[in-house]
Amino acid sequence: MSVWVVAAALLVALAGGAPPSAERTAGELRLHLSVNKETYHVGEAVRIRLRVTNLASGPLAVTMRSGQQYDVIVRQRGALIWQWSHDKAFVQVIRESTLAPGETLTFTGAWDQRDLQGRQVEPGAYEIWGVFLGVQRHGPPSVETGPVRIVIGR
Repeated sequence: MSVWVVAAALLVALAGGAPPSAERTAGELRLHLSVNKETYHVGEAVRIRLRVTNLASGPLAVTMRSGQQYDVIVRQRGALIWQWSHDKAFVQVIRESTLAPGETLTFTGAWDQRDLQGRQVEPGAYEIWGVFLGVQRHGPPSVETGPVRIVIGR
């Protein structure tokens, strides 16, 4: 019977049962980046979600060096195509937040398939990266996860 369960799970995975995602653990934080599907029509919004979870058994302090908490980056063959923060301004203030054990911050948004100049991108393969800008004590200034690979079809 367990062979059938494994086979069914494999079929679900191959059929695209779970949305494309990427995960990374850095220090006491786990980042999980996901999009709603793998293939998009030209001009269709790509919904993006970045979740940041405190894995520590106690509270975790993270320092934000500005009002910006996260970013999303789209690349094609290594070249920067789009960046969520590109046309935004953020307050310049250092602040500390504390995440309770198991607490998750969720950031959502959408990419409208336009590049940094506002032009519709060409059909093809793209990579999406998520960045959390909260600094853990003795940690790096940001944590990046990705890529999540998508395809824009004709």
